[in-house]
Amino acid sequence: MKKIPAKLSKFEDYLRSTEKPAVEIKFKQADTLPWESKCGGCPYLRSEADYPRDKDGKAMMFLAQINLDDMPHLEDFPEHGLLQFYIGDDDFYGGNSPCKVIYIPEYEKDKTALLSKNPFEDDYMDRTPFVNEGKMKFKPSSRFICSECKEFEQKFEDKVTETEYDALYKICCSDGSLVGGYPLFVQHSPAYYDDGLYDVLLLQLDCDDECEIMFGDSGNCYFLISKEDLKNKNFDNVEYGWQCC
Repeated sequence: MKKIPAKLSKFEDYLRSTEKPAVEIKFKQADTLPWESKCGGCPYLRSEADYPRDKDGKAMMFLAQINLDDMPHLEDFPEHGLLQFYIGDDDFYGGNSPCKVIYIPEYEKDKTALLSKNPFEDDYMDRTPFVNEGKMKFKPSSRFICSECKEFEQKFEDKVTETEYDALYKICCSDGSLVGGYPLFVQHSPAYYDDGLYDVLLLQLDCDDECEIMFGDSGNCYFLISKEDLKNKNFDNVEYGWQCC
């Protein structure tokens, strides 16, 4: 349970009502095994033919992989398997093209049966939003309603002191790389999220010094999915985007 400063105690009931479980992600620059949670590197692949491509047949950019067996479990998420995140290979980090999220329910830890090098990494490495391959480390956490959400503005803007607003803004800032909780929208909250069509944060990647992750100018990316699709393990309709300052 996230701690609330004493100066905000009168808002505790409301903040607790908005609290969502989350998993924070930290990175350690390192070579990774095919089945590990990672940023960059080689995804879990049996052959080059399994590598996803866009509608034009071009190999996509591998962004990240989560081993759900290693991540603290979140409600509605699969408890086992791998989630892979691919985006379009272009100079805009795939922002204008569909992403692809692949769920692999069963996997094996046998390096001899798997690719050890990403077959297309050299083709797109100069266009990635990261520099270094790295392992993910997970920590259970939670997030209050994000300060960029409309509900936050309606609840607090022009209704609290400047000191209270600054404290609320700080505790409700949903920055960092994470799964679950609330996404941080650097510029604006997309309408589809407000409408509840994509109401679960599947993955957020934020600025990180270890792997040198950055989308544009101090930006981040998000993958959103509906709760219903997540419960049904249907990852065909995931919304991806990124924003920067």
